[in-house]
Formats: sequence, C-alpha cells, structure tokens
Amino acid sequence: MKVSLYILFILAAFVLAAAGCTRNNGNTGAWYGAWQVTSMSVDGEAVADYVGNISVMFQNNIIQTIVQYEHHETGYWWATWEKEGNTLVIDGKGKSIAPELMLPENSVVCLEIVRHPGSVMEWRYVSDSGTVIDYKLKKVY
Repeated sequence: MKVSLYILFILAAFVLAAAGCTRNNGNTGAWYGAWQVTSMSVDGEAVADYVGNISVMFQNNIIQTIVQYEHHETGYWWATWEKEGNTLVIDGKGKSIAPELMLPENSVVCLEIVRHPGSVMEWRYVSDSGTVIDYKLKKVY
C-alpha cells in the first residue's frame, strides 16, 4: 500500500510540473531570452554613469527588467509587452519598468525598434518633451 501511494505521489508531481509549463515554453522567437543593455544615450550623449548592469528578459508576453546594484543587491520589475510593426509596446500600467531605463512610470510606453533582434537589438524612445533615449542591447542567451 505504501509503495502504491508513493508511486501515485510521484505521478501527481510530474503531472503538476507539466501543467505549469507555458505555451511553446514561453518562446517568443528572436525576442526570447535574456538581453543585456550595453549602452544608453540621451539626445546623442552617452549616459556616462551607466555600467551595463541592466538586463531585459522576454518570455511569452512578459518582459522582466533586472538591475544589478552594488553589494550584490538586485532589483526586479515586470510588465507586459507586444510588438506592433516596428514598435515595442510595454504596458507598465499597474506594473513597473526598471527606473534606470528612464521610461515613464505607470504608463504604456512605445519604443521604436531601430534594429530588430538578432544577436543585437536597438530601441529608441522619444518623450513627450522631445528627449530621445537610445538603447543598445546584446543577446546573452
């Protein structure tokens, strides 16, 4: 009897683990995976104090931004995203995006996709005041 319960428990664990998987394993094609923001510039001037500590991860319709701070502290933010033509739309309403990316908080943000995903990608954000922020990213995995 104990053996039967043990086997039943193991089978139930496998079923629950398989049920937790996302559609297509969350794969979003060329966007899928982790990207490091290698540089940022504002109105053509490099952000001097940016040290390459921001990562962006895409899975299904979720975008996660991760910032590695000093002393091994890490910040995590999540929002939803979609691609509309040459525009990356990040819905940060009621969610958030890493403040270090200098994007408006609690809003839907549209970024121009300057260079499509391959091993590198580039985005451009133009604020309501006309400030232009350029982002360069490289694929980590």
